[in-house]
Order: sequence, then structure tokens, then C-alpha cells
Amino acid sequence: MGKMLSYCGINCAECPACLATQKNDAEEIKKIANEWSNDEMKFTPEEIYCEGCSNDGKLFSWAPNCDIRICCVDKKLENCAYCDNYICDTLKNSLDKSPSAKENLEEIRQKL
Repeated sequence: MGKMLSYCGINCAECPACLATQKNDAEEIKKIANEWSNDEMKFTPEEIYCEGCSNDGKLFSWAPNCDIRICCVDKKLENCAYCDNYICDTLKNSLDKSPSAKENLEEIRQKL
């Protein structure tokens, strides 16, 4: 799988959940659910399956409620790099946690 960006710039091709979903590896999905769970948030394996939030396939459990995804879908944007309001407060919060996502979006912005 080549580089496949989520709306917020995360490279899905490097995401363990997306990779395990592509391989249909139920054991790996179960392992990821356990690794990503904590005392405040528990994930079941069914919640982990994801083919990337910009696809029409399987989505990580909270993806349909993601403000960034909702915004991009409403604006019919491939991802946030194409937005006139780049970097909004919602995206900034996400990028603060994922520097590589910001790098991916910035790379696109440089080509616009």
C-alpha cells in the first residue's frame, strides 16, 4: 500500500489498524485493540477495523464522529491541506499529537 492519507494527514499505510484490516488479520486486530485500550477507553476488535477514514469501507469506531472527517466530507475535500481555513483550531489539536501528519499536509500545501 502506498501513502494513503486520512483527512487530518495521518498516513493510513503506516497505521497498524489499517494494515491489519487490509490483511484481514483478526489476531493482529485483537492485539491492537488491547494495546490501544486503557482505563478510560476500551476498544473491542470490531471497533479497530479500518480501511482509512476517507474511504467508504470499514471505519475505526470513532471515525464517523470525527470533527475533522465531518468537516472534510461536508466541504468535499480530499484532506485538510486543501482547506481555505488550514490550520483551523480543530486540526491544530490533532496535529499537535501527530507531527508526521502535519508534515504530510504541509508537503501537499507546498505543491498547491
